[in-house]
Amino acid sequence: MKRLIAMFGCAVLLAAPPAMAQATKTVKGSVTAVGTDSITVKVAGKDMTFGVDSTTHVVTPGGGTKARAAKEEGKKGPVLTDVVKTGQAVSIDYHEQGMHAAAIRTIAAVPPPPAPPAGTSGAAPAKPSSADAAQKPPKAQVASGVVTAVSGNSLTVKAKSGDVTFAVDSKTTVSGKGLGTASKKMAEAGGKPTLTDFVHQGDTVNVTYHDMGGTKNASLVRIIVKKS
Repeated sequence: MKRLIAMFGCAVLLAAPPAMAQATKTVKGSVTAVGTDSITVKVAGKDMTFGVDSTTHVVTPGGGTKARAAKEEGKKGPVLTDVVKTGQAVSIDYHEQGMHAAAIRTIAAVPPPPAPPAGTSGAAPAKPSSADAAQKPPKAQVASGVVTAVSGNSLTVKAKSGDVTFAVDSKTTVSGKGLGTASKKMAEAGGKPTLTDFVHQGDTVNVTYHDMGGTKNASLVRIIVKKS
């Protein structure tokens, strides 16, 4: 049995004169709301609402049966809510001026969006969040000068700009002539070398550090000249 497809006006079945010629656009989406004088369709994630009147034509399977039933009941024709339901996929031809629906057709499914051109991801690159920026380590900097104070967890150097204090921890590396041999001997003797074992006041050093929220964390202390 052939499927009946009826075309009818929402209030009057093909009874109203055609609307003035006006260019139309077409969208396809899922119905989110429908009334006797309007229809709302979700298109690409955005709701679009169109006005419906007696000049709007509706094409839907089974429309002919509903039209005949309406006439038998003495009505001029079925209304939009009789044949279009929430959740249905539809194609709408509309006039952009006034967002008037010229034609509404029910379809099997909303087609997927077109694939992006080759070589593109289809979406703008995400901007790094503030959390990502916070996790990114700051750029390493280098300061040079003469040691004015040293302890197990800090080092102060007199640089060109004045005294600069650096935080020192177990991750800080100390390098310099002969330090490898001295460190090995201390380890063999069961000792654990600290910054004060190798760096003393008056030594000239280069300090590689990272400025972490105002605290200068020393990652490398390289002894350039030992105080004689």
